[in-house]
Amino acid sequence: MKKFLKPSYIIIIVILMLVVIIRIALPGIVKNYVNKKLNELPGYTGHVADIDIHLIRGAYVIKGLELRKKVDPAKYPFLTIDHADLAIEWRALFKGRLASKIVADRPVINILATEDLSKEPSKDSWTKTVKALMPITINRLQVNDGRFAYLDFQKKPNVNLHIDHLQLTAINLANVQKAASPLPSTVTLSGTSIGNGHLQAHMKVNVLKDIPDFDMGMQLTGVNLISLNGFLEANVKFDIERGDLSVFSKLKLTNGEMDGYVKPFIKDLKVLNVKKDIKKKGGILRVAKKAIVGLFAKAVENPKTKKIATVAPIKGNIRDPKTSGWQTFLGILKNAFIKALQERIGNEVKSQEPAKKD
Repeated sequence: MKKFLKPSYIIIIVILMLVVIIRIALPGIVKNYVNKKLNELPGYTGHVADIDIHLIRGAYVIKGLELRKKVDPAKYPFLTIDHADLAIEWRALFKGRLASKIVADRPVINILATEDLSKEPSKDSWTKTVKALMPITINRLQVNDGRFAYLDFQKKPNVNLHIDHLQLTAINLANVQKAASPLPSTVTLSGTSIGNGHLQAHMKVNVLKDIPDFDMGMQLTGVNLISLNGFLEANVKFDIERGDLSVFSKLKLTNGEMDGYVKPFIKDLKVLNVKKDIKKKGGILRVAKKAIVGLFAKAVENPKTKKIATVAPIKGNIRDPKTSGWQTFLGILKNAFIKALQERIGNEVKSQEPAKKD
């Protein structure tokens, strides 16, 4: 018996040692794998600082992820995430589906307007990279304290629009709940914009389609217009002395067809400061232009609410074979928003809402 037990003990000890060695080495193996897959995305380089493995709950944690385009400025990588937890979603498993959930803490996304989005990696390349990081279908996504920035360094002055403290919850992305609706997933979003505005959005979406369908309502309220002077100077060619902006929007995308509107409201608008504007480029012409704009704005202002409002429709098809869908999508939204601001601050405002509806 003793002779029999001794080899058995040795085998058990060897197995345990191998398990311990593999467990110790596993984070390094996974880290090298993740870094390799990030660098395989065409036009991008990426790395993670560290990986933690949690075998009992079926999860691994990524720390310090950075993904940057090879042409990105050093200060503005495309994506950084301080901490991301990728795990099996046990609720989905109880429903007979193997799915995962991701919780991302303090992610930052920088979109550069100067980029040629038509040269972006294909959808298949992105899908391959995401599946390499999380091979199990994603059913839930949670974003905590994120930041989204739109940057344009070719404009003078430079444009830097951003949303901070971004909170996003997306559930039932893989339709584990078997919802009968054509838009089975729900996305809610909130954040703080430039100018201390309050952002809220709610979306029903079907991410299982090649081009996702969605129905979204969004409102951005209480934005100090002075914070947008860089954007206004670059796109509308003048600045603001005082005013608050609120934006309400409804947007639908069905089979690649976009339909909706953006409706900005401006309150307590002041555009002219003679002493300051006379010293800027354009001098007297700038003062005259802003004086005319101010007069038209005053003429169309609702006297009871001191608000100016208009509606800019959003329509378009993002299935353009010559342009990426993402590029077309951003272009339509940007043009609609700039047009709406021009109509509001300028002389093209067509109608006023009753005070109770404002």
